[in-house]
Amino acid sequence: MTLTSVLDTTLDRPPADPVAAFATSDPGCVPDPHAPVQDVDDLVRHVEAIVPSAVRRQLWTLFFDDDDVPLPLMVPLEGIPEVPDTAALDHYGDALAAVATEFGAATVAFVLERIGAASPRPSDRRWGDGLRALGRGRPFEVRPVLLCGDEGVSALVPSGGTRVRPAPNGLPQASSRPVRLVDIVRLP
Repeated sequence: MTLTSVLDTTLDRPPADPVAAFATSDPGCVPDPHAPVQDVDDLVRHVEAIVPSAVRRQLWTLFFDDDDVPLPLMVPLEGIPEVPDTAALDHYGDALAAVATEFGAATVAFVLERIGAASPRPSDRRWGDGLRALGRGRPFEVRPVLLCGDEGVSALVPSGGTRVRPAPNGLPQASSRPVRLVDIVRLP
């Protein structure tokens, strides 16, 4: 390739309204990473672009600014236990508070990734309850907790609630709650 052939190439301009362009685009298109993630469906689509199905057991933490725009920061924690540890979750919440303050995160979303059916397990529900509580008394709010299983991503509903979201293959996908942070992080 010569210098003149590179200079003669016209660059595609981004659409005037990227949010509208994404909404009307085909489903195989990658979403705009700078578009606001405003509701649960937006959050599920955002996470599906990152983690479409489970590969291993881990917890993802995603950060968003005051305008619901994803920050270029994600924290995956591998090897989380089946049952969360309350003390470890609390320590993780303190660490997240420092990160949120440092990077200007207003909200935090959690994705519990685990291999298996999308139906919520009791341990998933315990994780969800523990993770939702991390925003209390800290400088960030917790967005809906998501579960990523073999069939894709779905919202985990708080204890006592149920929500079913169709998976991309048309089969129903149940929501569940994540495990405790204490099981994730072990302090010396």
